[in-house]
Amino acid sequence: MIKLCDINDCTGCRACYNICPKSAITMQEDAEGFFQPVINQDTCIECKLCLNACPVLSPLDKYPKANPIAAISKDKNTLLKSSSGGIFTLIARQIINDGGIIFGAIIDSDFNVYHTSATDEQELAAIRGSKYVQSDTRHTFNDVKQSLSCGKPVLYTGTPCQIAGLRKYLGKSDISKLYSVDIVCHGVPSNRLLKTYITKLAQKGDINPTEIINFQFRDYSIWGNFNARYETNEETSICHKADNLYMSLFLKSYNYRNCCYKCQYATPQRISDMTIADFWSIGKCEPFPYDTTHGCSLILCNTPKGKELFDKIMPDINYQKRSWKEAMLTNHQLRQPTRCPSKALRKKSQSMLENESLDTAYKKLFNTPYRKLRRLCGKILRKANLKR
Repeated sequence: MIKLCDINDCTGCRACYNICPKSAITMQEDAEGFFQPVINQDTCIECKLCLNACPVLSPLDKYPKANPIAAISKDKNTLLKSSSGGIFTLIARQIINDGGIIFGAIIDSDFNVYHTSATDEQELAAIRGSKYVQSDTRHTFNDVKQSLSCGKPVLYTGTPCQIAGLRKYLGKSDISKLYSVDIVCHGVPSNRLLKTYITKLAQKGDINPTEIINFQFRDYSIWGNFNARYETNEETSICHKADNLYMSLFLKSYNYRNCCYKCQYATPQRISDMTIADFWSIGKCEPFPYDTTHGCSLILCNTPKGKELFDKIMPDINYQKRSWKEAMLTNHQLRQPTRCPSKALRKKSQSMLENESLDTAYKKLFNTPYRKLRRLCGKILRKANLKR
């Protein structure tokens, strides 16, 4: 009998699901809303392709440590539509201009987050932007293999575990035209939790969830804020960080998939051709000569193909090599996985989001007297350090 990796180690990348020749593997939602692979033993022929494709059971070697680069698009319009420095958009445009295809995460009108393809600027717009939730890769690994077999350049972007799953699935296929880009990932909440939050957000605003026609995890008008932004046909509303329960849970790492707390990809040595992230700590170690008001990207060119992508966008960006010390100051997942909270706190936070009003849940989780005292002490210590 075939036995897949332990449920607490599974990343949900779908490599096993995509590679099964008999469609004997289905992805089923667990108690926390994460999709897990399940084998139909009656259909399984025990070919073991799923085991060979699993990046947990047979991990890939990582690429050598690359030099961090801070980069910003010269085009302000691109910056204003991007969550950081606009680098993904510039790279994706290059692939599209070369007749290629882009794969990345979108959020649809029902707030499902999943991977899909784009071949023009309009389709690319839906992929652009941060999505703090696990995206369902669906059948995209199969789609990538088919596109590569037709000789098309392919850009696949996702979390490191998704890139690892894709690479394992492709195996010995010709990947000379595949360009992989991973993000520096903190961890992933479930899509079900996101839908619950948006439903509660609508209830708080006294509207029907179906009236929300657009949801953004971050308001891009100001880089560095974590204010959610949502639109109806009537108005645009901002949910500020101070009472944005979903992002508060995310930033406190209360709602990630179990495997995220022991992520094998949270290291300087990466799994993809290029790594991108927000360069939150830019300028903390030494001055940066460019305006970061509207964002700044951190780039790691991990392979020659990653360097090739970077070379193509160089004329369109302002950039500078930076130190690893600066890169790691606030991108801790370049150094180690996110620390796991207690099981009780993790369970409590999910239960409160599902069963309490947003205001009540936020107050019980983040506005307790203890937390208020900690925030006050933190402010005092920060001011004391600034005056030194």
